[in-house]
Formats: sequence, C-alpha cells, structure tokens
Amino acid sequence: MIPALLLLLTLAIGLAAVRKTRDSADFFVAGRRLGALRAGLAVAASAFSGFVFLGGPGLTAQVGFGSLFIVVPAGFTAALLCRTVGRRLVLIAEASGAQTLPESIAFRFGGRAPAALAAVAILAGSVIYLGVQLAALARAARFAFPDLSLMTCLALGLAVVLAYSLAGGMVASVNTDVLQGVVMAGAAVAAFCWVMAEVGGPAGVAGSASAGGLEAGGFLEPLGVLDPAMGFGFLLLFSIGTLGQPHMLHKFLMLKSPEALRYLPAVIGGAQGLSILVWVGLGTGALLLLGGAPGNASAHPDEAALAVLNLPGTPELLAGLVAAAVLAAIMSTSDAFLNLGAAALCRDLPRAFQRERFSSLAAARLGALVVGLAALGIAAWHLSEGSLIALLGTLGFGAFAASLAPTLLLGLAWQRITARAATLSMAAGLGSLAAIESLLPGLPVPSALLAMAAGFLVLLAAGLSSRQQPVPEPVRLAMTL
Repeated sequence: MIPALLLLLTLAIGLAAVRKTRDSADFFVAGRRLGALRAGLAVAASAFSGFVFLGGPGLTAQVGFGSLFIVVPAGFTAALLCRTVGRRLVLIAEASGAQTLPESIAFRFGGRAPAALAAVAILAGSVIYLGVQLAALARAARFAFPDLSLMTCLALGLAVVLAYSLAGGMVASVNTDVLQGVVMAGAAVAAFCWVMAEVGGPAGVAGSASAGGLEAGGFLEPLGVLDPAMGFGFLLLFSIGTLGQPHMLHKFLMLKSPEALRYLPAVIGGAQGLSILVWVGLGTGALLLLGGAPGNASAHPDEAALAVLNLPGTPELLAGLVAAAVLAAIMSTSDAFLNLGAAALCRDLPRAFQRERFSSLAAARLGALVVGLAALGIAAWHLSEGSLIALLGTLGFGAFAASLAPTLLLGLAWQRITARAATLSMAAGLGSLAAIESLLPGLPVPSALLAMAAGFLVLLAAGLSSRQQPVPEPVRLAMTL
C-alpha cells in the first residue's frame, strides 16, 4: 500500500510540474529557483540510490562491516563538496548562464574538447548507472508487488520514471526528490531502530555474532573480510571521487543564490547521515537475523535487505515504509541520470560540434527517452548476469570520479590548468579505468582509485608543462575563494 501511494504521489508531482516547465532552463536547471533546503534534499536523494538501500546491505552480507568504508566519507564530503567544487560552479553558472556541467567546463577552459569529452563521459556513465538503478528498481518492485515478474517490474519502473521525468524535467525531478528524500531518511531511521531492537542493541550484536560464528570469520571487524588496501581504497575513492559526480554537482547549477551555500552542507550532511542508517541497520540484520552463511541468506545478496523485512514478526508498516524508501532512492537517482544523459545527448554534444538545433525542449524529452531505453538494455543484462549492485555502482561512481574529479577539483581552483591539460586528464582517467578493468581484474585496490590517480597525475604534469592561459574574470574571482 505504501509503495503504491508513493508511486502515485510521485506521478502527481511530476505531472503538476508540466505547467512550470516552459523552456530548456526549466527542464535542465529547474529555472534556477532552488533554495538550500530543496537543493540539499535533492542532492542527498540523488546521491543515495539503490546502491545504498539494496547494494549496501547486500555487500555487508558478503564482506561484513568493511563495507562501511564506502559510506564513512559521507560525514565530511557534504562540506568538502560545497566548499570547493560546488561553490565555484555556482559562481560560474551565475556569470555564464550554464545549464549543464559541460557548459560550465567550456566556460572555464574555452575550446570544445574538454566539454565534448565531459559530455561523452556523462552520457556513457548515465546510461550504465541508470541501467543499474533500473535493475535495483525491478528487484524492489517485485518485493512490493510479488505477483509481478522481474521483467514486468523493470518495465513498469522505467515507465513511471519516464512519465514524470519527460513531463517535468528537472522541476519534476527536484520536487519528487524532496518527497523521496524525506521518505528515505524516515525509513532508514525506522529500519535501524527496529533491527537494533531485534538484536538487543550493540551488546546484542556481539552476542548474536558469537552464537552465529561470525566473529571467527571476521565479519564484525572494522574491515570485515576486506583486504586493508581495498577497505582504505574505498575510503579514499568515495572521499575525493564525490567531487566528480555529475548527478550531485548539477544541483548546484540550480541554486537561485550563492547564499544558499551557507546552509547546504548541513542539509546534505544531515539527510545523508540519516539515510546511511539503512546500510548499517539492514546490513546488520542481513548478517545476524537471516541465519545461514553471510551472503547466502537470500536468493540474491542484493535481496538481503528485502529478506530482512520479510522475516516473521516484521511490522507491516515498517516493511511497507522501507520498500517505499527503496523505490524512492532508486527513482530519485534514475530521473537525475535521465536528465543528465538527455542534456549530454541533445545539448552538450551538439554544441561541442557547433550544432544548435538539438537543444530545444522537445529534443530534451526525446533525448531522455533514448537514454531510458538504452539503460533498459543494460538493466536486463544486469539482471541476467546476477551481479552485485554495490560493485557495479562502485564502478559507475568510479568512472565519474576518474574522468571528472581531477579536472573539477584542480581545474576550477588553479589557473595553470589549461584546456589541453583538462582534456588529457579526462581521457587518461577513462582510458585507465577501461584498461584496468579489462586487463587487470581482481586487483587488491579499487580499479577506479588507480584510474583517478592517473587522471590527477596527467593533469598535474600537463598543467605544469603548459603556459598559463587567461581565464574569464568570473572564473578568476571564483578561483580566489
């Protein structure tokens, strides 16, 4: 009942946004009307997807508490994001009127190559990331509506996301993100409190683990069963890599005033902090309440969180609320990537090749439809392969981190970084990630971390060997902050 109500409310909000979506500025940046509260909830909602609500507990069931190294950086990345890249993007957008991240990159560096490469990275990453989200949406929807098949749930989930995203663009996306962010935070707190009550609190965790033989396996150790290099690699990747995530950074282009940055870290950090409780709570439940070997307690590790909610004695209201929150988390990220992919396809790439005719509102909606259908194929493949959401989500996160984080962190702060340096860095990050994944699988550290390091090294080398180029005055002022 609760998941169905959430879907209906989401559709209603999306359709109501049609009247406010009159041009491309409304479709891509919600008319630049966002304050700190709406923007903060939108950032948190789009950042925490099925990766957190399904993939996190599933990964915890596989590797133990070492999975928490992925979400520990959320304690400080909100402030880091707002004080570095986010603040400079707001000032650049205010001066240039940029409606997308590649347009901001083009204004900073000049030339077409950096913006074109950024658009390619965003388009490819959006299709892959959206495919993973749709696969997670199918698993969550089947739990909420068990009479439907997995593929039927996949098609229905895409239809709902397309319905409000095509109609209202970013206006609909942001408005639904606010609703979904509140549902996610409330459900995370409720799930955490219920699991802690079931296991007897922190003291009960240790006792249950000892009885189940988990202590001997190391699942409750700080690193779980992860190698130290992998655990601390996750920590570093998700600390610095956050600065390259376009679905989060795009929200900064929607702020109506730089004044909102004063309160934004508190809103983002608070919402993310509450939402992380679902990773801890349902992850603990997957380890201690399901029985059996960790990772084998459900049909698929990504269904471990849903299996915890299906245990005898679980309050129906709680199960419905968390199922709704899972759907909300996935949909909030999915509509963000639909709009990002559409912007890259019909606005950024045509402009990079000096073709303006694809940047109309109708073209934006057609672009979102194309991106959604392409992601549908990725989702169907993902479900057939049975891969873990958390691992594929880490790869998607890493692709954005490797290609965009070095350029945005240093390129918006250091005038020595030229268009050539930015282009080489983005190419090196993406190329390194593809090469490592293809030729060196199974490394003891995250492949995306090595690719991001390659991007930083190339950026520094190219910047130090290049002549300093003049930049627009608004960019120069942003760099002094």
